[in-house]
Amino acid sequence: MNPLVAIREFDQSIWLDFIRRKILINGELQRRITDEALRGVTSNPAIFEKAIGGSDDYDAAIRSLALQNKSVDQIYTELVIADVQHACDLFKPVYESHDNSGDGYVSLEVSPALVNDTEGTIEEGLRFWKAVDRPNVMIKVPATLEGLPAIRRLIAEGININVTLIFGLERYKLVAEAFIAGLEDRVKAGQPIDKIASVASFFLSRIDVLIDPMLEKLAAEGGEKGELAQRMVGEVALASAKQAYQLYKEIFVGPRWAALEAKGANTQRLLWASTGNKNPKYDDLKYITNLIGPRTVNTVPVETLDIFREKGQPADHLEEGLDKAQEVLRRLPELGLNLEELTNHLEIDGAKKFNEPFGKLMESLEKKRQQALAITATRATMQLGEAQAAVDAKIEEFNSKNFTEGFWQKEATLWTQDAEAQQSIRSFMGWLRVAETMVRAVPEIEQFVHEVKAAGFRHVVVMGMGGSTMAPIVFKESFPQGENGLPISVLDTTDPSTVRQIEESIPLAETLFIVASKSGTTAEPLAFGDYFYDRVKQLKGEKAGENFVAITDPGSKFVTSATEQGYRRIFLNFPEVGGRFSALTYFGLVPAALYGISIGELLARAIGMMRACGAYGSAGGQNPGLELGVALGVLAEQGRDKLTLIVPESLSDLGLWLEQLLAESTGKEGKGILPVAGEPLREPGLYGHDRVFVYVGYQSEADEANQSKLQALQKAGHPVITILMNDALDLGAEFYRWEVATAVASAVFGINPFDQPNVQAAKTATDRLMKVVEQEGQIPRKEEPKVTENGVAYYSAVSGNDAADVLQNFFAQARPGDFLNIQAYLTESPVLNESLQKLRNQVQEQLHLATTSGYGPRFLHSTGQYHKGGPNTGLFVQFTADHPQDLPLPGRSYTFGTFMNAQAQGDLEALQSFDRRTLRVHLGPDAEQGVKTMLAALATASLSVQEA
Repeated sequence: MNPLVAIREFDQSIWLDFIRRKILINGELQRRITDEALRGVTSNPAIFEKAIGGSDDYDAAIRSLALQNKSVDQIYTELVIADVQHACDLFKPVYESHDNSGDGYVSLEVSPALVNDTEGTIEEGLRFWKAVDRPNVMIKVPATLEGLPAIRRLIAEGININVTLIFGLERYKLVAEAFIAGLEDRVKAGQPIDKIASVASFFLSRIDVLIDPMLEKLAAEGGEKGELAQRMVGEVALASAKQAYQLYKEIFVGPRWAALEAKGANTQRLLWASTGNKNPKYDDLKYITNLIGPRTVNTVPVETLDIFREKGQPADHLEEGLDKAQEVLRRLPELGLNLEELTNHLEIDGAKKFNEPFGKLMESLEKKRQQALAITATRATMQLGEAQAAVDAKIEEFNSKNFTEGFWQKEATLWTQDAEAQQSIRSFMGWLRVAETMVRAVPEIEQFVHEVKAAGFRHVVVMGMGGSTMAPIVFKESFPQGENGLPISVLDTTDPSTVRQIEESIPLAETLFIVASKSGTTAEPLAFGDYFYDRVKQLKGEKAGENFVAITDPGSKFVTSATEQGYRRIFLNFPEVGGRFSALTYFGLVPAALYGISIGELLARAIGMMRACGAYGSAGGQNPGLELGVALGVLAEQGRDKLTLIVPESLSDLGLWLEQLLAESTGKEGKGILPVAGEPLREPGLYGHDRVFVYVGYQSEADEANQSKLQALQKAGHPVITILMNDALDLGAEFYRWEVATAVASAVFGINPFDQPNVQAAKTATDRLMKVVEQEGQIPRKEEPKVTENGVAYYSAVSGNDAADVLQNFFAQARPGDFLNIQAYLTESPVLNESLQKLRNQVQEQLHLATTSGYGPRFLHSTGQYHKGGPNTGLFVQFTADHPQDLPLPGRSYTFGTFMNAQAQGDLEALQSFDRRTLRVHLGPDAEQGVKTMLAALATASLSVQEA
């Protein structure tokens, strides 16, 4: 048997004298708990100095905290409390186990600067206890004379105490007395004592390190004293420990203790500390093997723990050689050595040995804090031409009204005077500071990633719609897969062929499926989850839930169903954060971490942008989010409401995220900003006066082709905004900048950016159709095509003799400032992408309209709000097709294809109910060929724009 496990037979608990974030995250600590019967952890300032100051594990968190204006003390406290909380959670099963005899604890020491400060120790002990907020934390308090009354008081407050820096027997007696008196005080106050745990940490190797040289010097002098001294070399620490154990047995008996024991009191166990051997002459396990005995704890450094695992021989030795131990202690004075005086010196020296590394750590943290504060957020370069004066005036107006301060105070009157809308605004502004919350969640997420990899998963599929999948798509396409990451697929379409493609491309039994739904009721992700759960269950039976993760809001029905199905993990997000503002929450960060991205660094960059936007006080007159938002709002009010996003190829999917954020937030009450993504830059003459061009790229990437065209556009009078990132991790900052800018632009419009009143229209229509499907087995079709030509059917309010006629008459409705929106309820493919781009190009060239394109039903949860609630300036072309390879949905009477068809028809009906100009083109069984057929017809049509 593993000696670390076998030692439990002798009722001794092994605790680890070490903590570091890395072992919490990578599974090492959990492995030691599971495989090596580890029963607890102790820490001290020297350990944290090595962990924090001697590694880069904490650097991103340090930067995040520094940028929040945290002091060095606050940074230290937050870091260590996070680690202790994490460790406490890992030890919770030990703490709660039936055979627990006072184990499962994690110790956190008060500042070594408080070693002689009673009141300061009490205050910090109470503060740490409250901050950690775990029943299995122990607050470490030194056994100094000033520490004794603090121990008594903290015990009386119901706090678990690890008494540290005990070197002498007389001091140990006082420690035990303080513990018992504290329990008695608590009983007198009418409070329970059965849950209070305490250990008395007796330090050992340092005793021998101090006294052995003295004994060896006396031994070298010879004579009787020399012989006596020689026999005592290396024996004083063990003798002290053995005698302390005898005192322990004497103290915790008798009437006084019996009265406390009757109320459930637990004894204050002796803990052997400083057990790593510091003398190469001695056995490495000297302070382990010789001190095994019942009701004791040994806290062991990692190196010693590993040695004991390899060659330890557990046996009850604690009460062996008591006569010899007593003789050593009795005769030591004969050699002129006063053990009590010497141990008092060790106490002073021990405090110093903790204070020095603590000071060193504070210096290291201060240096890193200053470095973090020296980093400034990237500002956008704005070349706004004639609009500059109006933008400057609006910024000045906002600043005169203390807009930034009110923004951070969530003053809803900045957006609207409607009381109901104000309440909605206040209840959805949790995104403002969610990055701060997520910094604390980074270790939890990273630990989960290690757990998933250790369990043998080889692929991840993120399944959701809208805000739950846009950020993961951007992360996947903007970053290479991390060294420790897993490949990721994103499913956000009900198209059966796409579902089938994903199923066939993954190792089903070794794939982790993330079902992401904020409300827990969104139809699409629930359908995806049901489908793949059924597939995995066919392989793994009742263990299918191990392959599934839920991300949802607390209290949703999905929490209940995911729990019942045995999901591996349920991440509860934040109800006060809307889907499109959730990139920096679990929805974005869990997939990012699984892909191998440093989410701690992403958050640090985001918090840097928060700081620049005034989150922690004055932004120095320069607020990047405010500046961008005001510019976009003012330009839109001047008619330049088509935000045309230009990016290098490596950021090609950033537009998907921006589309939802801007369109769903601003497209309402007949107003809004339309994001235009995926349009290649053209010559200035092809653009109307409704454009603002925004370039997002990298400092290190010249992208000369786009830059030269942007310069030409600027010279032609078009406003151009440029944002250059340092690297892809700056997406954390950009997500935040654009979230602020979107909210600010909405304030310019005077609308609520956090509702989506018109999205429900398509959902309602779809739900109605699905009820008909369940009753009648098919979707009702009332509309007949105006023309069917070469297998392609055209449905529209306009008529025509043939396909070219219908297309010509449909586009004849276009007016200056309109836009084309292509809605492709199809299976995405390179051929289709190329054909849809040709359609966009032709419309842009002939009509000079802005063009947007998206695959359904993805946009229903994003730009769909703008389509119905924004200005009536859109021409909507919807493509549908047959589903020759449909897929059934488990537990439902319909298929994925039917579901997708209902979504397409429901959205079309919703558009028409808002008097939008629509054209549905049904492409038949071969969508790729059908689009080419439609393009051929369009090529023969004469397209023109109505005069304004």
